Amino acid sequence: MEADLDEDHVENATRMAARELRQLSARVFSSFMIPLLAVAAAYWWLVGKPDLNALPPYEWVVYLGASLVLAAIAARMQTAIHNEAKREHEHLIGVGDRRIAFRNAERKWRDEQKRRTTAAFWVDEIPQIAAAKELPAGTVFAQEVAKLFVAWTWNVKLNQRRHDYGVDIFARGKEGSAVIFCEHIVEAGHDAPRVRDLAGSRHAFGADYGLLISIHPQNATPQTEFFSDKGQLELWHLGHVLEQCIVLYRQRTGEHAPDDDGRLAFLNPDGTPITRHAEEHAVAAE
Repeated sequence: MEADLDEDHVENATRMAARELRQLSARVFSSFMIPLLAVAAAYWWLVGKPDLNALPPYEWVVYLGASLVLAAIAARMQTAIHNEAKREHEHLIGVGDRRIAFRNAERKWRDEQKRRTTAAFWVDEIPQIAAAKELPAGTVFAQEVAKLFVAWTWNVKLNQRRHDYGVDIFARGKEGSAVIFCEHIVEAGHDAPRVRDLAGSRHAFGADYGLLISIHPQNATPQTEFFSDKGQLELWHLGHVLEQCIVLYRQRTGEHAPDDDGRLAFLNPDGTPITRHAEEHAVAAE
């Protein structure tokens, strides 16, 4: 497989296979001519000029027949070599198409990974994808979050039930089990009832953690702080998701994620998620 991606190897092998295909007729012809000429030369040397009006001695007829049998065997071997070269040539011709398809798929995969490191994908593109699929934006958001957890080797199950305490994703990894709420809401903050529901779901399903993922950072209130501290809950916003996507992109491609001004509303200059809502962060910076 690696050799198929080596252009020089493929080019040389294709040229050799094509040359082998062109040589079939010459090789079959030589398979018969060489032994026949050998018998004729030996007859001329040992017996002399053949008499065309008389039959040759019996033993020379046997020699001629044996040479023809050997010639047929040699021709059959050359045909087998030709058929193998033909299969190899067809394979190598197809390698070019497969290599192009592989590179296109790799380029598409890189572009997909790159898009996920931008805020615009999560904020703007997900509603468009959802509209095209005739699904709620929250459903597509949960699917994309699930892909991220799968990339980190978590076992993930998307919840298809409508009345299952609001859980979108059940996940299990090395750190334990988790129930995950996903909210694709453009306005800011988590309200206390949703955080309370998450605490109840974590307890109901016996999960080790509860995770609420939304677009904007939560507003810190006594209720959300209480449930977060006492209920083994984590409240993520898009900054946490982007941070994970950036790390994953660097690990998978060996490259840094492209610059994106949209991330400034969710990430600090050092790349860590902000801990306050975007508006509060802007006001504090003035």
